[in-house]
Amino acid sequence: MKDRGRVDYWALEGARMLLSRYDGWSRRIPEDPAQWQKELFTLIRGIRNAEKDGGRNLREIAAELRLAASLFEESPEGAHEALRRIPHSATEERTPEVLREIAEHLEGWNVDWRTWEEVPLSTQELRLRFPRFDQILPIYFGQDGVAISDDMQDATTEEGIRMYIEETHPRCPWHLPSVISECYQALALFHTEEQMDRFFSSEAMGGGSGSEDFIDFFPLFARLCIEHLKEAHSPLWEPKRRWLTSEAD
Repeated sequence: MKDRGRVDYWALEGARMLLSRYDGWSRRIPEDPAQWQKELFTLIRGIRNAEKDGGRNLREIAAELRLAASLFEESPEGAHEALRRIPHSATEERTPEVLREIAEHLEGWNVDWRTWEEVPLSTQELRLRFPRFDQILPIYFGQDGVAISDDMQDATTEEGIRMYIEETHPRCPWHLPSVISECYQALALFHTEEQMDRFFSSEAMGGGSGSEDFIDFFPLFARLCIEHLKEAHSPLWEPKRRWLTSEAD
């Protein structure tokens, strides 16, 4: 059914993300487990790390891969709507088997810390840490650092950030804390302006930082977000009241 196909498509989004390096007309998942294990290592590590922040977990994606394997068996040519952008293996008829092998690998994935630390972070792995900036930087600062809006072409960096905050309002308490976190993750993970510029402007996101260096842009972005939350939003959390009781009561 058409409706079922739509549901299944989104049900496989985690599997699609994991296998994205093999997406494309000429790309195929290698049949040699040693090869795909090596190629997927950093992304699997990133997903495992993101689990603690509420991201997809490996067992969830393993279940999606098993679902995709079953759908490939129902539709060997991948004609099922849900299988769009789910790659085949090098030998197409082995696709369900290879997907199940990857699922089993995810379910049992466990590496020692020495292996974990020896492999450098990959661009795709790092992008998992910046889901909001992956949208914010290209949209608001994507034209060589100029905010994208007809009336904002001459805007300062601060005005561009405030424009984003205004367009987020009043949903700010649900959006801005994560943006603030990404600001400080960027400062923690990238130690130089050159590294930040290469990642956020060219190699990964295609965004910019207005007239500021990234090393100044991220603290400014975080500060303006925090100031807005304090000025425009009362705390939404109500802690439980602790009633004091006594035997006399």
